[in-house]
Amino acid sequence: MDFKFFVPGRIPGLNEIIQAARDEVPGLSSRRRKVYRYTLLKDEWTQTVADIVKANRIPRLKSIYIDFLWLEPNRRRNKDNIAAGKKFVIDGLVRAGVIINDGWSQVSDFSDDFKVHDRRGVIVTVEEV
Repeated sequence: MDFKFFVPGRIPGLNEIIQAARDEVPGLSSRRRKVYRYTLLKDEWTQTVADIVKANRIPRLKSIYIDFLWLEPNRRRNKDNIAAGKKFVIDGLVRAGVIINDGWSQVSDFSDDFKVHDRRGVIVTVEEV
């Protein structure tokens, strides 16, 4: 059995993730602990995906295969940059309780496909294996 859901919007790619990992968030850092924009970015997108997954009522699964269909308005972003956003999707599946972890035992494999499309986002198909 497989389950499909759509995450709308421009999920941050690898370039944005790297930049966010370098940028401190003013006002949230202390002498002991620096807060980087990546922490906020990851939490925001992980929660967004978790909310979408919960709304789609995807049950808990032991092991899954994931197919990502990345929809982009043009070919400006490189495919490897775009696909880095899968980190947020997989972590969202964990946060929503679909899988207990994102290790090799729970995520058997995944594939990425890309399409220039009017809608921007990713269509995720989760298949129990």
